[in-house]
Amino acid sequence: MGFDLLNMGTQGLMTAQRQLNTTSHNINNVNTEGYSRQSVVQQTNDPIWWGGSQYGTGVHAAEVRRGYDQFATNELNLTTTNLSYATEREGQLGRLDNMLANSAKKIPEDMNQWYDAVKALADSPSDMGSRKVVLEKAKMVASGLNDNHAILARQKSETNEVLSRTLNRVNDIAKELVDVHKALVKTPALGHDNDLLDRHQNLVNELSEYTKVTVTRKNDESFNIMIGSGHTLVSGTEASELRMVGGQPDPQQTRLAIVEGKSLKTIQNDDIGGKMAAMFQYRDETLSHAMDEMGRIAIGFSHSVNELQQQGLDLNGQVGENMFRDVNDPAIAAARAKLPVGSTADLKVYIEDLSELKIGEYDLTFDGSQHTLALPDGSQQKVIPSGNPPAFSMDGFRVEMDAPMKAGERIVLRPTRSAAGEISVSIADPAKIAAQSYLSSASTMQGQAEFSITSPGNLTEFQVAVSPDASQFAVLDMKGNILRPPQPYPPSGEVVVGGTGFTLGKGAVGGDVLAVNLNPADGDNGNLIKMQTLQADKMMDEGRSTVIDVYQGLNTEMGVQKASAARLKEVGLVEKDAAESRVAEIAGVNLDEEAANMMKFQQAYMASSRIMTVANETFDTLLNASR
Repeated sequence: MGFDLLNMGTQGLMTAQRQLNTTSHNINNVNTEGYSRQSVVQQTNDPIWWGGSQYGTGVHAAEVRRGYDQFATNELNLTTTNLSYATEREGQLGRLDNMLANSAKKIPEDMNQWYDAVKALADSPSDMGSRKVVLEKAKMVASGLNDNHAILARQKSETNEVLSRTLNRVNDIAKELVDVHKALVKTPALGHDNDLLDRHQNLVNELSEYTKVTVTRKNDESFNIMIGSGHTLVSGTEASELRMVGGQPDPQQTRLAIVEGKSLKTIQNDDIGGKMAAMFQYRDETLSHAMDEMGRIAIGFSHSVNELQQQGLDLNGQVGENMFRDVNDPAIAAARAKLPVGSTADLKVYIEDLSELKIGEYDLTFDGSQHTLALPDGSQQKVIPSGNPPAFSMDGFRVEMDAPMKAGERIVLRPTRSAAGEISVSIADPAKIAAQSYLSSASTMQGQAEFSITSPGNLTEFQVAVSPDASQFAVLDMKGNILRPPQPYPPSGEVVVGGTGFTLGKGAVGGDVLAVNLNPADGDNGNLIKMQTLQADKMMDEGRSTVIDVYQGLNTEMGVQKASAARLKEVGLVEKDAAESRVAEIAGVNLDEEAANMMKFQQAYMASSRIMTVANETFDTLLNASR
């Protein structure tokens, strides 16, 4: 009897001692981040039968259980990923919105100052001082657009650097998780290492900030860690590696890839979640969108001014030169097509119609017999290049193929992406500002045909008349005599009459008459008056927006996106707080509860000690009685 009491007292005391040790461990780690509350699971010993009855044999500590709930933890991981995405997105859009807000006054103000300078020059077209002011204000417009493009390009570069550092940390986490798995594998016989599992969960929590994480059991000792929509980063004691690989065809548009064994598999950037998804979205969508719009603004402003420059005479009586660098300069046109490495194709993208010009990337592919153009909205369209060189038009631009594509090639077309960085003033002599219009007041135009003098000659005054059905045109002198009989409209190239060459584009309506006067006239400001009207000319977005409206629209759009991201962050905070509360209910340490447990287990310890004392006294009594 004494032996049974002593045995049960000893086991009760040891169980209570382990309860006290575990409670003390909980109290000590109450402020340890990621610590999960532990508790001792005690079980009744197997009973014995004696004399037809069952007698209990005491208690033992079966295991130390970690407070953990997979559903609550998975929910915490997901909300951590969502909040990290929203926080990063809000910060990025905040920086961009601040930049645009600072430029919201500068760029429109620079453009308006240029228009004001043009208005001042119109009052005295021959004044060299006023002409110099127009050129200086033009340089300010170009400089402002250049600066904005440089800032956006720098943010792209910085985002790539942050992505690279983030990827290094993700790979480090994968290696640390493998180390944890190896340690878990080494101690299966000793039961689960709860503190090691907490370390494992802390790493998963950190990984959840960078990407969406899914954790599944591989076996009793290790796990599978998958990111995104199912890409295995860690499998037991083996880790994959994430890398950044060059984009195709643009190597600067790097992509995410995962090394699995000896294979390299690319991952869709929008398939990853978390902070990395926000960075990819900012780099590939937001910044590209802003650069495209800034480029469209630069093209709209410079191209419209250049067109009018070419429709006037400068102070020397010459046809005006481009005030800004030509948006259809062959080098610029070629740079708008991003060719894959090793391609022999030669494509150039020329701007044709400002009102139809859109932003975004166009993917041109060739399967050996058919060209297909993927539009920014996701739709696809078959295109058939024609002419010499083969060319096709789309959304306000024309693509010329001086050298053909190979079968299977993919070429990215970016009509406006870099234009804000390329705009510059191309004339230095103020006398070259074309103040005089060579289209006289005798012109009657209802259409929008583009007309330019390409080579002035002996013929200085003439009229270009379009037939009533707009199918033909003819060249007449100012008295109505025919200099060039009716020909199909629009002409396919340059028309030369009397040594003077001109081009006439489509868009005229029946009965349009263009009266040309190439004789210098002192004080003529007709072309400057046309330049003034550009300020309110809704030449963009199919006649709905001015150039400044496009900028204001971009500024407003980024502000709306920032507000949406801020709202998403607020929702993410609420969801994560709720998930953390659910995890804390299960895994958190409550000091009041632990203090109560301490007292309870202390009493159990003392009671078990008393049992041992009773057992000892009983044993002594039995020994003394037998003497």
